[in-house]
Order: sequence, then structure tokens, then C-alpha cells
Amino acid sequence: MSNIIWMPHPGSQNLFLSCPVYETLIQGTRGGGKTDCLLMSFAKYVGRGFGPAWTGALFRQTYPQLADVVAKSKRWFYQIFPGAKFNESDYVWTFPTGERLFFRYGDKEDDYWNYHGHEYPWLGFEELTNWKDDSFFSAMLSTCRSSIEGVPKMVRATTNPFGKGHQWVKDRYEIGAHEPGYVIGQAKARTQIFSSIFENSHLLKADPDYIQTLIDLKDPNRRKAWLYGDWDIHVGSFFEEVWDPKTCIVDPFEIPSSWEIWRSFDWGYSAPYACYWLAMNPDGVIYVWKELYGAGDTPGSGTKEDARIVARKIIAMEKSFDRFGYDVRLPLADPSIFSKVGVEKTVASIMWEEGVKWYPAWNAKGSRINGAQTMIQMLADGKLKFFKTCKHAIRTIPALHPSETIPDDVDTTEEDHAYDAIRYGVMRKRRSPDAITTEETPTNDFDYTSNGISMRV
Repeated sequence: MSNIIWMPHPGSQNLFLSCPVYETLIQGTRGGGKTDCLLMSFAKYVGRGFGPAWTGALFRQTYPQLADVVAKSKRWFYQIFPGAKFNESDYVWTFPTGERLFFRYGDKEDDYWNYHGHEYPWLGFEELTNWKDDSFFSAMLSTCRSSIEGVPKMVRATTNPFGKGHQWVKDRYEIGAHEPGYVIGQAKARTQIFSSIFENSHLLKADPDYIQTLIDLKDPNRRKAWLYGDWDIHVGSFFEEVWDPKTCIVDPFEIPSSWEIWRSFDWGYSAPYACYWLAMNPDGVIYVWKELYGAGDTPGSGTKEDARIVARKIIAMEKSFDRFGYDVRLPLADPSIFSKVGVEKTVASIMWEEGVKWYPAWNAKGSRINGAQTMIQMLADGKLKFFKTCKHAIRTIPALHPSETIPDDVDTTEEDHAYDAIRYGVMRKRRSPDAITTEETPTNDFDYTSNGISMRV
């Protein structure tokens, strides 16, 4: 009987190692054996006749994070491949038949240039949600190639739901929208496989108390992510303490014509534009009930529609308003659309020509932080709710993280367009603009307080 050194567990490890899809993510709980499986997906092709053409690079976000994966590789590779050598200074495995596996690190898109022109037919990423966004990952995909005919090419990654890159990973692999194993795309398709600690009989036997360790975690997000592989969390997000989907997301209903109705807008061309319609009931609860969002084909990109087209879409969204008796009051927009610097016509004036009027939203000193605190207080008090049809607001707002330089504000490098538009709307304040209309400033702005809504004249 042969001496078996390593064998995949039935379930996710078997599926991962046999998956023919170009880009495959194994995701789930802690303790499922994802790292070992990642290493074995490279090792599977060692000694298959590809020699030096079979080269891989396994990435983590930082150099110190490589220590664990290096230790696990030593545990297995020295046994499985007698004669394999690990270079401690260069962090690279060289196998007896010439294959090489590099352990490398990279954080942001610019780090790609350390690897520009390289060929890695096997590309691996450990703990994908550690990366804040997909910029480095996406750039590195161009290195997954080979100039030798017949060499397999694949991208493999591991993760659990907990991490600052939670949202982009969830979006890329459409986790929750489809069952594990669903294939996205065709030529360079991608898929995800779910891994559970309960598959790892070796770990459960060696450390029977490990499950209880996860159960005892005080942080509910960590517990849900690490014990259950639950992606319905928002780890370390700006609104983590106050965003509760069970209370702030509601089924759509017909807005009464007696309610105060207004819209707010954040302009975007290369980035998404975001337009929202808000309504306030007599108890001061604001509902975000209608959404127009210019999302492009890639995360964070816009549709590159000009202002006239966007204005016409807004008019189309409001086509039925007269029939329902809705009167849109105080439309507030990103103040930058009123800027005349370097242009003959502002975005605001172009939209006004199409029949869509805006007032510049309040952008005085401190307005961003005050707006953030207003939204936090409203969510905490149950005074801000979202129709479940406003999918981009629901997708992006709870995923925003605090700014690293201004912790009381959100990280503006993330997809904050829905947030900005709604922040303008809930503040219900405007600055005195160099306006595109001679109408007087409306006097029915509302200031939110934790006790309700107070009139400001």
C-alpha cells in the first residue's frame, strides 16, 4: 500500500482541485483547509512534463503574511517531492523537475510593475479579502500566461468573508446571488466553491475544542464569517454599528402624495452617477425609495453617459409623478456640477435645459462629517430606510470603511456615490449658489434631529 502524504477531503477540496474553470475561489469558514488546497493546486502539475514552464506565484498582501503559507508548504513539499529546495532569501520553491513556485506580496495597483512582463501560468492569492479593492488582483491577471504551448493556465484564490475587501470579492464571484459552483462568463470564466470546517475531519480530531473557540468569539461578524462562512456581514465598515438590514431595508410600497418628496444627486461620468428620490412620512422617517445609478461593467466604473442623457433618464423616472400627485421639492446635487471652471456650460445648466433643476447641496466646512453623523443617527433611530429595490445603495453604503486619515468620514476612494447622494438628501440643506435659475431659495429645508424633524426658515 502506498504511503499517502496528503489527500483532499471529500467536498470542497476535491471540487477545487478538479475544477476546470480558469479562475476559481475557495471560500468559507476558518479551518476548512483552504491554504493546503491552494498549495496542492500548484503541486498537482509538478512532475507532469511541463518542467520550468510550470511556474507559479502565490501572493499575500504583505511580506509578513507569507510566513504561514511558507510553513505549510514546507510541511508538505519536502515530503511529497524529495529533492525540492526552498530558497529562504528569495522565497521560491524549485522542484527536481524544474518547476518553480514563488511566494510574493503586493498591495496596490502600482505594485504590479514589480511583476510586469512575468509569466505565471499558475497565479494564486491567499486570503483575497485582505486586499482593500481589486486593483492589484486585476492587474496581476495579465501575468497569468505562458509562451509554451499546452501549459495549463489558471487563477486560484482562497478567502473567508472577513476582511476589508469583503464587498469586492463578494461582488466579483456573485456570492449569495448564485449557488457555489455557478460559472460566471465564458472564455476566462470564474466560479467559487464553499469550504466548511466540518469537512476537515483531521482538524476536528486533533483540536476538538476549535469549534467552541469560534462559537465564543465576541465579535458577531467574525463569528458569522469564521464559523459559518456568512457573507451577510460588513466588517469594520463605517456604518457597522447601525446598519441592520432587517430594520433599514423594507419592501416597496406606494408613497402617499401627502408626504414630502425630493431627490438628490451625485454626478459621475467615468465613475457612477447616483440619483435618489426620498420621501418623509409624518413621523420624520425618511425613505430612500427610487434609484437611478450609472454603474459600468467593472466595479466602481461609470457608464460615461453625458449630462443630457442622464437628465432624460431622470425625467423618465418621474414620468408618473403627476399622476400620483408627487411634487419634487428642493432637488439637491453635488456642488461640483455648478462649476464653470474650464467649461462653457456646467453640468447643472445642461441638465436644466433638459428640464431637470438642481440646487447645490450644502458643502460648507464640516459638512461631510456632519452629514455622516446625521446618517448614523438616523439609522440608529430607525429614521432612515431603504426600499429593497435601491440595490446599489444597499450594496455600497454598508460596505464603506472609515477614512484612514479622517476617521469620522468614509473612505472617499471607495464606491461612495450612493452615499454622497443620499447624504446630500438627508441633510436637506443648500448653499447659496451662483444658480442657473432666478427662483428664490426655498424656505422649507428640514434639519434632522434625534427627536424628529424641525422646520428651518
